[in-house]
Amino acid sequence: MFKVLKVVSGGLLLAACGCGVGGDVDEPITESTSALAAAGNKYGTAETFHTSGAIDLTNPFFQALGTNPRTCMTCHSPDQGWTDNADAIKDLFKASDGLDPIFNLVDQGVRPDADISTKRARKDTFAPSVKLAVTRFTRTIPATAEFTVTAVSDPSGFSTTTSFLNFRRPTPTANESKVSSVLNTSGPTQDIGAQLASLMNGAAGLHEQRDVTNNPVPTDVRNAGRDFMFGVFFAQISDNAAGRLDAGGALGGPTNLSTFPFTLGMNDPAQPGFNPKVFNIFDAWETYAVNARHGDCQADARAAIYRGQEVFNFNQFQISGVNGFNDVLGQATVTGTCSTCHNVPNVGGHSVIRMMDIGTSDPQNADPLLPLVTVQNKTTGETRTLSDLGRGLSGRWVDLGGFRVPPLRGLAAQAPYFHDGQAKTIKDAIKYHEQRFNIDLSHGRRADLEAFLGAL
Repeated sequence: MFKVLKVVSGGLLLAACGCGVGGDVDEPITESTSALAAAGNKYGTAETFHTSGAIDLTNPFFQALGTNPRTCMTCHSPDQGWTDNADAIKDLFKASDGLDPIFNLVDQGVRPDADISTKRARKDTFAPSVKLAVTRFTRTIPATAEFTVTAVSDPSGFSTTTSFLNFRRPTPTANESKVSSVLNTSGPTQDIGAQLASLMNGAAGLHEQRDVTNNPVPTDVRNAGRDFMFGVFFAQISDNAAGRLDAGGALGGPTNLSTFPFTLGMNDPAQPGFNPKVFNIFDAWETYAVNARHGDCQADARAAIYRGQEVFNFNQFQISGVNGFNDVLGQATVTGTCSTCHNVPNVGGHSVIRMMDIGTSDPQNADPLLPLVTVQNKTTGETRTLSDLGRGLSGRWVDLGGFRVPPLRGLAAQAPYFHDGQAKTIKDAIKYHEQRFNIDLSHGRRADLEAFLGAL
């Protein structure tokens, strides 16, 4: 069964602020009216749409493929945005005393040999899972790397300079047909389908404890999981104050999302013809912003979402010091907007396979629960300390701290944010970017941007 989150009724909130229950009931909607799976969150409700018309629970994605009770859904739950979120994991810990299948030392907990003999011990052991919704990996650096690991500071005492622990958020297994790369740091590939099929086998071995060396997941099973994931679309469908996000001419929701085109490299800011107007799904709500109806909270909320869309598309700031972007373009400073990096139309990922370092892995941003790794460049002697080497695990110095630019649809259900869960809320993620790039979000722009991102 799907884990159930608390759903805040948009109608109840609308009534509370004077809009009237069901304020958009008679408006035409552009979305399918039958929800296949709902996910409640602080901004409203998100939904899953599957191109097959149903979520097939007999698909291998939902079946145990290893020797433990886990499935892909254990860490990629439909009601958590096809990833997991910290609130849900916290509830799972309370409900199961830390014995739910997700709490498995194979990839969770501060170290693989931690004490789980009592509830108190499990609470300490699984603190990273509960607080940050991260999964644990053991990393090594290839001998051919351009750097060496010179020191590791691990609160658990487990890591060494030759083998160290690393913690990351599971990436959502939704909207995968509209991304240039699947994982946080996956290497270049133009075949997302092959990558997803491969992950069915790799994940069964790593997370479900299947002996994939002697008993690999059969090809037809891998492909069935791949095909299922390709058909999953997830997005916010209703807002607590604005109501349906596909009403009044708006094009929110997962069914509409499934129809938007995507090609690798489309709308690349490094190429001629780049259009910063990446999102247009709330263009029809411009009328609410132009014709403000103060006191009508539904109209005001729609106006805020539209204004936030325009902030995302057009509010300019200076982008500098970003490996994977400035160096690729050959420009120390680029005048851009949020849509410069989140440039896939109406999806918000990056259309080219690039990993960017915006400093999220720098020590000052790391949670105290996470290890810090210091590396030294073999040629220059330069050192860096990071909580996650990012794409740099491949061994290239320039890739250190680099992660993919994530797609943004369904964001409200997927907290916490960034690769390590350091941003607990959308507001925190906005604040990080605001400070990192000195973005001017005064005069209500900050709140409008949050309203827009929460409506995606």
